[in-house]
Amino acid sequence: MGCPIFEKSNEIKDLIDKILEERDDLFADLKQHFWSGMVSCGLRTDKDAPKKQKWTLKIEGIRGPKTLLDVDKKYIIWGYRSVWSKCPIEKKIAHVMNMLIRIEYPTPDELQKLADKGEEYEMGKLRRPDVQDFRTFLVALGIDWSDDSSLVPSMIDDKTISI
Repeated sequence: MGCPIFEKSNEIKDLIDKILEERDDLFADLKQHFWSGMVSCGLRTDKDAPKKQKWTLKIEGIRGPKTLLDVDKKYIIWGYRSVWSKCPIEKKIAHVMNMLIRIEYPTPDELQKLADKGEEYEMGKLRRPDVQDFRTFLVALGIDWSDDSSLVPSMIDDKTISI
């Protein structure tokens, strides 16, 4: 059994850029602290996703000594190419947005408190998936939005959708 094989995904990174650019109303505060260069995106290509798997993409934070691998990277978004390639573009956008809303970033008060102590905020933290935190996302797309059979609108084109 060999090591898993991942390919970098420019498609995911391009979607991040497009979402941050075109949905400024949703991610304006995040954009002050996060840019697509902080994330490494990859898809596993050596095998298909397990049949029982429920997720399409995962996000992991990179903090502490892990930053020795690449000091500019603070997050990894990854999945299986077999699942990702079957998704329509609207669903891909929703999955990437679902990853972006997990990124924790500081409030102005937190930044001020850290500055008073002479410290800086360390990116790489994630919010736990919590129904209360993600309520608007679930209301906008429905509880079963990630199911293969469900259809979702383009969250980039439909500006009435908020998360």
